[in-house]
Amino acid sequence: MVPSVRSLPQLAVSPTRFFEERPPAETLPIAAAVVVAFSITLTVSLLLVGSMLAGAVDATVTMDNPERPPDFVCEQHDDDPDSTFSEGCDEPKTIERDAGRLIEEAVSEQLWIGLVAPFVLWAIGTAVIFAGGRLAAGDPSFAGSAALAGWAALPEFARVIAGIAGIWYVLDDLTITDLDGAPAVLEAAMASIEPVLLIASAITLLWQWSILSAGLSEDADVSRGAAAVAVGVPLVIFFILGAL
Repeated sequence: MVPSVRSLPQLAVSPTRFFEERPPAETLPIAAAVVVAFSITLTVSLLLVGSMLAGAVDATVTMDNPERPPDFVCEQHDDDPDSTFSEGCDEPKTIERDAGRLIEEAVSEQLWIGLVAPFVLWAIGTAVIFAGGRLAAGDPSFAGSAALAGWAALPEFARVIAGIAGIWYVLDDLTITDLDGAPAVLEAAMASIEPVLLIASAITLLWQWSILSAGLSEDADVSRGAAAVAVGVPLVIFFILGAL
């Protein structure tokens, strides 16, 4: 039975019962939709972070004027104003740009990460869960493993919300005027919310562990304990790597 939106709270409260009533493989379409939704959410979150960072910066940057040709071109064709190579040589060599705007542009260039990363992690998660089921002496299905890897994205929504809220809290009253010292200022400001973000990550990990343990136990036909170990080890490894 494919789960409806109304049945999703049961996944958080009682994942064992959820997957007993709905074999993981049959939930693959909705799990895939969760991954798509998370990809969109992550991309929007990156835009929000870029906007918040831009709002916290009150400074300008002197940079080369992209509208002006290189000096060697202008020097070579300076005596020929009709030359197409001399076009733009009357423009200033440098211009002042708003640093906040540059940050937004830089973040926008990285939005593909938010779109692609969830699907890459989905593929990796599918392989890890399938292998874990095999190592636990079970018989997991590929569709079931893919569905469970997709459901693992559900707790990530909570972590993203916590992260956005924390960054907003830090940057709300912060103004950066010295770009050279900006990294140190941001690092010091973020230190105040690191414990909260660590707790949010731990809760996310436990929620994912609960979902995957119950789902793998049902899909691979192994005990809950064996399934818990099979998914718990890679989850802890990912958690440690993410905390470094």
